[in-house]
Amino acid sequence: MKKIFLLILGFISLSIITGSDVRVSQARLREEEVYRNIELFIDAMEVVRKQYVSDVEDKELVYGALKGMLNSLDPYSVFLEPAMKEELQLETKGEFSGVGMEITLKDGIITVVSPIEDTPAWNAGIKSGDKILEIDGKSSKGLTTLEAARKLRGKKGTEVSISIMRQGLNEIKKINLVRDVIHVRSVRQKNLEDNLGYIRIRDFQQRTAGDLAAALQEFNAANIEGLVLDLRNNPGGLLSSSIEVSELFLPKGKLIVYTQGRDDGDRSTFNSRKRETWSKPVVLLINQGSASASEIVTGALKDNLETVATVGEKTFGKGSVQNLVPLRDGSALKLTIAHYYTPSGVCIEGKGIEPDVVSELPEENPVIQGGEEDVQLERAVEELKRLMSGNKNGQKQ
Repeated sequence: MKKIFLLILGFISLSIITGSDVRVSQARLREEEVYRNIELFIDAMEVVRKQYVSDVEDKELVYGALKGMLNSLDPYSVFLEPAMKEELQLETKGEFSGVGMEITLKDGIITVVSPIEDTPAWNAGIKSGDKILEIDGKSSKGLTTLEAARKLRGKKGTEVSISIMRQGLNEIKKINLVRDVIHVRSVRQKNLEDNLGYIRIRDFQQRTAGDLAAALQEFNAANIEGLVLDLRNNPGGLLSSSIEVSELFLPKGKLIVYTQGRDDGDRSTFNSRKRETWSKPVVLLINQGSASASEIVTGALKDNLETVATVGEKTFGKGSVQNLVPLRDGSALKLTIAHYYTPSGVCIEGKGIEPDVVSELPEENPVIQGGEEDVQLERAVEELKRLMSGNKNGQKQ
């Protein structure tokens, strides 16, 4: 038992000394209470080791306890075994093999944030808000987001089945998906009628801001006078990328976002550090699949600029910041350390951002974003023209 006790103390001591995001002074003040609770855990662990129906590795028990500890905090804090860190890193690389949907944990259930356009999930009609109850016939209850993602990913051509619950459906729906290589191109652009431009940001990767800057410069050179920036079904990504994207639209010195931890002194502010690339009217397209970094950009532009409007549906409402804290054996804690706030001081965690102009897509069939039947884009173009003409009906209400 001494060995187990030291192992657990090792995890705890490492979390105390690793990273500025772990509050050292507070941990030391509570050290005595921590040790008492460790003794309780050791007692329970010893009972399991001696009386459980089969042998269990000590490390397996410790990992299980750590998973439970992080899962008890919030939907986004998780314990990552060494192999799971690879899954986390895949999120920002732009290519992987799977079914093509962004998922999260909402109310304890694996939930679709958004399907990726032209992927197996998209083509099968998966929708934002779908609850995934089973994966390959096994319950998803108790799975973390990354564990579920790992089960959904796999080699191209292999099959995975999911059972979903959807608002408006009276029964659980089973869907079979054939995995494919998912190519995520972060930025797409095209010219619209009447000297307008359209850019869609699929997610916030390392190269997103650079690709967007190039697109905006092309539009400037072509004398494009107004922009529709499509953030629908954009689940987020890198915080740094959302800040760099916001800087392309905001004058130097403008507040983009600030994060607040549990102590008053745990605040970080992020301001635009350079001159904007685009200063003409912008309409943001948003929906319930717009989350996290998408909401940062939406809040930054709405709160700072007069010639900006939002069209679509309320956003997802993910306003928390996670930090990756490595542990000594190659595992890690993905830990929520703060909430982020829009420049006007609004924390959108669990709330989302309401659009200035509500516009919904038909429920029957998926619509290609930016395509001919995209009624939300049509409404955004109308709003953009009003902004450009100075019509009062186009101003934010």
